[in-house]
Amino acid sequence: MSTGAVPAVLSTEDQEFFAREGYVMLPGFLDEAFNERLKGDVDRLMNDREEQRASHIVSYRELGLLTSHPPLIEMLKQLMGPLFAMHHIHAVRQDTGNGGVHWHQDYEQLPQTNRSHVMVHVFYYLDGLNGEVGDLLVLPRSQDTIVGNGSLKLLGTEDLPNSLTVDDVPPGTAVIVHSAVWHARRAKPGDGPRYFIDVSYCQEGVLWPGYGGHQAEINQTALDNGCGRDGQYDFLYDTSKFFVQSEVREKFNELNKGSIALQMEGLRP
Repeated sequence: MSTGAVPAVLSTEDQEFFAREGYVMLPGFLDEAFNERLKGDVDRLMNDREEQRASHIVSYRELGLLTSHPPLIEMLKQLMGPLFAMHHIHAVRQDTGNGGVHWHQDYEQLPQTNRSHVMVHVFYYLDGLNGEVGDLLVLPRSQDTIVGNGSLKLLGTEDLPNSLTVDDVPPGTAVIVHSAVWHARRAKPGDGPRYFIDVSYCQEGVLWPGYGGHQAEINQTALDNGCGRDGQYDFLYDTSKFFVQSEVREKFNELNKGSIALQMEGLRP
């Protein structure tokens, strides 16, 4: 697990750790100036949400550029290969009294049946974590356990066997997490705010469920706002890597009877 100075690339040890444990820590990954600019964008986003005028998050300059942050993208190439696409970015300022989030996993698949390709979430803690506002809970090596996204709700935010509590990391820390790893946020009574951003990416090779019905619009907004960095990272915003779930869900529900394997061409006896 990464410690100490921020690396330029992931070490072989870090790559092996991610493959085995399902996550890798990058303490203090964001430099202070960028970190502060991101907090300013999150504040503007929160204000715009209150005023009901918020746009796609990638339209906020610093938040949009975070989705193609070069040091992170080069690390993801080590974990996912040369091509992958951004699925979404979320950003929030969690003020005092913000509740927790039960155990869950965030791997996008319809239905949940395998982990053939890698999807990651990158969690950014702009003010770090100190055990007072909201702890990150992680269950290492859970990425290959196939469960529905909401199937773990009954577990709440209690410790699980072999789970970890992340509550002591410096500002600007990033955590790269395999999206299928079980994780949660345990609420704490300390004073906020807790600035949190997550950005998700999907490996090349299969079509992924898009982000609601907005993937194409989000991607075009990102490209229009320079997130592709003069074409270097345009591949992150390739809408052809996604399908619109609403366009296939009704037909799938009609076919989803008995064993799914028997619905696949060439497998029916």
